[in-house]
Amino acid sequence: MYTLKIDVICELNQSNSLDEWLDFIGQITSDEIELGLDRVRQAFTNLNIKQSFPIVMVAGTNGKGSTCAFLESIYQNSGYKVASYSSPHFFKFNERVKINKKPCSDQMIVDALFKVNEARKNISLTYFEMTTLAAMLIFIENNIDIAIMEVGLGGRLDAVNIFDPEVSVITSVSLDHQEFLGNSIEKIFKEKVGIFRENKNAILNFSYKEVFIKKFKANSKAIISEIDSDYFIKKDGLKINFFGKRKNFLNLPLPKVYGETQLQNLSGALRVVELLNQKYPVTQSNLKKGIKQTNIIGRLHCVNKNPLVILDVAHNKESAESLNQFFKKQRLNGKVRCVFSLLKDKNIIDITGQFIDFVDEWYISEIDSPRATKSAEVISALIEQKKDVICFSFKTTKEAFSVAHKNSDDNDNIIAFGSFFIVSEILKDNSICQIQKTQ
Repeated sequence: MYTLKIDVICELNQSNSLDEWLDFIGQITSDEIELGLDRVRQAFTNLNIKQSFPIVMVAGTNGKGSTCAFLESIYQNSGYKVASYSSPHFFKFNERVKINKKPCSDQMIVDALFKVNEARKNISLTYFEMTTLAAMLIFIENNIDIAIMEVGLGGRLDAVNIFDPEVSVITSVSLDHQEFLGNSIEKIFKEKVGIFRENKNAILNFSYKEVFIKKFKANSKAIISEIDSDYFIKKDGLKINFFGKRKNFLNLPLPKVYGETQLQNLSGALRVVELLNQKYPVTQSNLKKGIKQTNIIGRLHCVNKNPLVILDVAHNKESAESLNQFFKKQRLNGKVRCVFSLLKDKNIIDITGQFIDFVDEWYISEIDSPRATKSAEVISALIEQKKDVICFSFKTTKEAFSVAHKNSDDNDNIIAFGSFFIVSEILKDNSICQIQKTQ
C-alpha cells in the first residue's frame, strides 16, 4: 500500500522548477506499484475537467511507441492539433507530453502538476499517475483535436485507462513485466484488452494462433478488427499499399524507420486513420508527408555505418528477436561488439540468447537506476550460455560504448541495447551526435 512520506516537504508551488516537481512526485509515495484505478480516478474527478476529444489508446508489449509516432505525425501533417503522451523519455521529461510533435514547456508541465497535486488532496498517487493526470489537464486546457496516448504498463489497470478511447490498439503480446501482468501470454493478453470499450473500435495489430484470443474476439462487445483479416499492407517495391474494409490508401512511401515490424506498426496506425476518416479525414498528400516525417529514436536506430552502430531499446525476447533479424541483414564482415545492460525484472538469457553465438565481445555497463541489474549477474548469465564468452565491465554506459567504439575498425559492428537507459546515455554523448552528422 502507499504511504505518504512525512519527511517530504509538500509546499511546492508554480515557481518551483520542473526538476524539483519531478523529484517531489518521485518521493511522495513508496517504490511499490499498486495496480488499480480508484485512486487516480478520484483525483481526476477532483480536477473537475472533462475529456472532449477522441483518444487513440495504444497498448502492447512492443511497437507502442512506433505506432503512436506514426499516428502523431500523420494527424499533425493533416492540420489537426494532435497531442501525444508516452513514456519513458530519452533526454528530458518534456518528451512525454507533446502537442503538435513539440514537447510541452517546463512551466506548462509545472502548472499542471501543481493543479494535480492540489486536487489529489490526501490521495496517494504514483509518479506515472501524477504525470498522466497532468498530461490530460494540459491537453484539455490547450483545446486539442485528438490525443494519442500510450499505455505505460499492461492496460486494464494502467492510469491511462481511466480515459475513454475512441479507438484502442494492441500492437503485440509477449512475456514482459510478468510480476505485474501474469506469467502467461493469456494472462498478459487479458490485461491488455482491458483498454477495449463496448461498441468502440478495437484493433488487434498482431498475428496469433491462440484459441483464447479467438474466443475473446468472438465474445467481445468491442468492434474488433485484426491485421491480415480486416486490413493489411502490401509492399510493392519502394511503395506500400494499405487495404482496409472501408478505405484503401495506395502508393504510400516506405517509412524512414527500419525493420519489417515497422510495416506492421504502420499498418495498425493506418487502420486507425481509416476508422476515424469520416470525422477526421486525412488526404493522400498529408498521409504521405506524415509517414515520411515519422522519426523514431532508439528503435533499430543506425547512427553510423563504418563501423556499423545500431542502438535499440529492445528489452524483452520479442524485441530482441526483431533486433537480431534486422542486424543480420545489415551487419558488416568484421567483429560484433555488444554494449548491454538491463533492468532487474528482465530475463537476461531470453534477450541475450538471440546474440550469444555470434557476438565477439560484450561490454556490460551499470545503469544509473535503482532497478538496474548488477553487471556481475549479467556476465554470469552470459557465461552460463557460453563458457568462453568475452566480457568487459564498466561503471557507465558512456564508458562502455566509448571503449567498444575505440576497439572497432570500420568493418566492425556495435549493437547497443537492453534498455532505454542504454540508448539515452549513448545519444547524450556529443561524440555520437558528431557521428550522426557525418553519415
